[in-house]
Amino acid sequence: MTSSGRNSDRRRPRPSESTPPVVQQRMPPRTSASDPVMPPGAIGSTSAASSVANNYTRMTLDALLNSPSREFQPHLHPRKLNGALWFGIDPSVYKFIKTTWQAYYMGPWSSWKFVPEERTDKWWQTFVQNYYWESRFHDLVYKKWKVHTQQTICQKISKRKRQNQKPKFINDVDWTTLKEQWATEPALKRSKSAAGSRISDPTGKGMHKHCAGPAHFGKIEYDMMIESGSAEPPPYTAFVRKTHTRKDGTFIDARAESIVLEVEEAVTQMTTDDGSPNASTAATSRIKFNQEYLKRGLTTRGRIYGIGSVQDRDITPSEPVPASLKRNLDTEIRISGLETHHEAVNNNVQEL
Repeated sequence: MTSSGRNSDRRRPRPSESTPPVVQQRMPPRTSASDPVMPPGAIGSTSAASSVANNYTRMTLDALLNSPSREFQPHLHPRKLNGALWFGIDPSVYKFIKTTWQAYYMGPWSSWKFVPEERTDKWWQTFVQNYYWESRFHDLVYKKWKVHTQQTICQKISKRKRQNQKPKFINDVDWTTLKEQWATEPALKRSKSAAGSRISDPTGKGMHKHCAGPAHFGKIEYDMMIESGSAEPPPYTAFVRKTHTRKDGTFIDARAESIVLEVEEAVTQMTTDDGSPNASTAATSRIKFNQEYLKRGLTTRGRIYGIGSVQDRDITPSEPVPASLKRNLDTEIRISGLETHHEAVNNNVQEL
């Protein structure tokens, strides 16, 4: 055997000494083109990475909410106790919300539902860092903030759309994309349907109209409280008269007029049927008027007709509006009864 043959045999491994085949590791397939590629050595999937990001956002928000420095920020309270601010009443809150989303509106988003979640989370975190509220109002504050953000986005973009003028907070490319979307057949169909809903007349008494103009209903109610010197809001009947009547006192909305007149007649009838002083006083109270208004003002969509955002002041986000308002009234009735009983006991003690 030649030397070259011996070298050839030496280089060729025997079957028993062969090296194991190299196993090629394969990356998990991507579910879609938009999914990010997982880095080498990572465990899990893109959904797991998204979950981690969501947890981080949650931890960041919790840290902001529990920060002691928040107590030095402007306070929010639905009853504006001790000079606190509230949505719809104080223009500074509205202006802050509008300025926040306009400064970071970076996409062809025609409304809130198209804004990425990470963007809305940033807006909310900015709001948390600049205001303080008690923990029991957290869900209510978030709902009010979200509603106000949705409304301001819709109002600003819809107004510019009608005027065919690009807003300053949207760049040229995104505005062109939005106009192309609005010109599609499905978008035109939705716009026509929405326009029909705004002028609909489900009860045969005309479309809903009021005399408040651009003023927020919450601000009008608060001003009525200040003018009357009362710590309690006015009855719904008085509030609807304020917002739905012309300067000469005539109603501009037929449905609001019928509800108010029916409520006032019902309360008057209760006073006539039961002539006892206690019953008469209760029948003419704000609580009695509100109870009767809730019975007659309930709409098919679960809202109370004619009082607008006033019905959202003390609601629980997870509870329907009528149920929440009725619960609040029942609480007021019980408190009023306890106060009356306490006063009677004090009078008896003084006599003794």
